Amino acid sequence: MNIRMLNAIKADVTFQLKQGFYLVYILLTIIYMLIVHQLPEHMRIVVVPIVIFFDPSIVGFFFIGGIVMLEKTQGILDFLIVTPLRSKEYLMAKAISMAMLAILASCAITLVAYQGEVRWSLLILGIGISALIFTLYGFFVAAKCKSLNVYFIKMIPYMLLIVLPCLLLLVQTPFDWVFSVFPSVAGIRIVYGAFTGMHWLEAGLHLIYLSIITIVCLHIVDKKIFGGSYGE
Repeated sequence: MNIRMLNAIKADVTFQLKQGFYLVYILLTIIYMLIVHQLPEHMRIVVVPIVIFFDPSIVGFFFIGGIVMLEKTQGILDFLIVTPLRSKEYLMAKAISMAMLAILASCAITLVAYQGEVRWSLLILGIGISALIFTLYGFFVAAKCKSLNVYFIKMIPYMLLIVLPCLLLLVQTPFDWVFSVFPSVAGIRIVYGAFTGMHWLEAGLHLIYLSIITIVCLHIVDKKIFGGSYGE
């Protein structure tokens, strides 16, 4: 990671703080903590991974539409081409800043609401890489939207493509490992494995697969929004 990326991440976090994104999410995180804390202990090992996967890890997908619309309104995207920041660096800086928020919220909820053993490295990696993919996915949806209302309508079917494959995990078959081809299924398996245990080889294969998906998503979104990399 170079100085341009670090400065871009810092600028994105500052922008999100000024726009109140962090305040909104702190309130949501507190609500989740209060709700989950009321559940019996034996239920939390199931509920906590589901809560932190389907909210903090997907936060970028929800917020990135608002960020892109704000930056379009302020003309920021038009000025990017005259800055030293490369297009992929701009996209990844946004995705990393959203992943940082997702990791912080997930760790806070887990620390307060769950007293059992947690494999923190696996949890942070699972949430972090899932948040990267979902934020880039949100970029893809927001790319051609003209307003926030259009984004909210357009995001519904794309959101279902994240959620519905995870329901396949309810189907117990000898071949249910095939469902991990869906990034959301691979992601929730890693997060769930952080609480229930997962063999290092299985975790490693999922993380490698999601890393490849992240790179592919970055190239697709870059081409869709900027027509391919500039500044390289």
